[in-house]
Amino acid sequence: MPAADQVIPMLDAFLDGNTNAASLDAWCTEKITVRLSGLTISVLASTSTATTYVQRLFTPPSNLWNVVRPDTAATGVTATMRCLALPRAHVAALAEGVRSRGTGAPRPALMHVGAPAAWHQMPGGPVLLTDPDAGIAPQLIVRHPGSFTVITCDDTDATMNAARHLREIGYRRAEDDGWVCLHASAATMDGRGILVVGDSGAGKSTLALALAATAKGAFLSNDRTMIAAFPGAAPQAVAMPGPIRLNGGTLQALGYASAEQWDLTRPQSTMNSDWQNFRGSNKLHILPSEWHERTGTPLATTSTVDLVVFPQVIQGSQELHLQTMRPESARELLGAQCMSPGDNIYVSDWLGIRTSSPDDLARNGARVVGALADRPAVSLRFGTRTPYAAVTETVRAAFSTPASSR
Repeated sequence: MPAADQVIPMLDAFLDGNTNAASLDAWCTEKITVRLSGLTISVLASTSTATTYVQRLFTPPSNLWNVVRPDTAATGVTATMRCLALPRAHVAALAEGVRSRGTGAPRPALMHVGAPAAWHQMPGGPVLLTDPDAGIAPQLIVRHPGSFTVITCDDTDATMNAARHLREIGYRRAEDDGWVCLHASAATMDGRGILVVGDSGAGKSTLALALAATAKGAFLSNDRTMIAAFPGAAPQAVAMPGPIRLNGGTLQALGYASAEQWDLTRPQSTMNSDWQNFRGSNKLHILPSEWHERTGTPLATTSTVDLVVFPQVIQGSQELHLQTMRPESARELLGAQCMSPGDNIYVSDWLGIRTSSPDDLARNGARVVGALADRPAVSLRFGTRTPYAAVTETVRAAFSTPASSR
């Protein structure tokens, strides 16, 4: 492996187009292969933290995204992503070099709602730089034929960026294939799929985890769920890979007194922060695979949508009320939570992966929302002091109670 003091000159030569991306492979000793909606990507990284997080993020595997088994030969590789983790000062110096040597006007981009960035043209290809004034770690993403090179800081959180960018690629390819993203969590209970839809703070994560904890339940997704509605079949749900974000109050209500002893990929919030409250801004970030390991909750990879629930959690209450919804009311609420093509967090297709037009994506979103609106739907109000066993039994009863008597 080349000496550390050689990395800046090598990367400068790469950015200036004087050497190709393969020249960086000597630093990339960690390898993993992923499949994203039919695209096979070989991930080469300078640290095992990056490849380990890729493995964990895409567990359990689904038909949209999965990791190729390490002992399986990767065939049909169509793209490569290299990820180099460097000291923060090195990354910042490389970024300043791009700003000073890039040609043309920078093109603004939003990696997500809190991560403004801009594309700069370099001889070696377009380079995306995070905004130095945004309070986020510096990062460079170089796009060149058949591959990406991601240069991040060498702290734990930044080295997860390659996995997040892979998810972005899979997200946009899935939209091209007819999948639609909903602001929703999902779980199964008694073999039936339940889509939990609503605004942030409505209780989506809480309800999905409570349903998954029932005797024949399983957890599917948190906050973002991909939905497809193909002719002649019930709508299908697949998880968008990402962490479950929980407040301490929710964790305790689910029966777990503390997570202090849980060794998680993401560092935990300090005990004196507001994360212990039901509505704290700081939250525990735990991947579904980690939740399974710590709690034993089964994980599902895909499910039909058999019931749509619109929750509303009431602070300090023991309230519990379920009401059947008309299709037109459900359609309106579902439409408001449809994230394709306009996601309010993952704001835009900043990597330019999509081939479908926004109008085509919007029409497909309306079609999928219409299919979901034809499924049984209920609104569910429950309090933070309502026993979760009563909440889940109420949802179970919704499957068997005639609509006219609810």
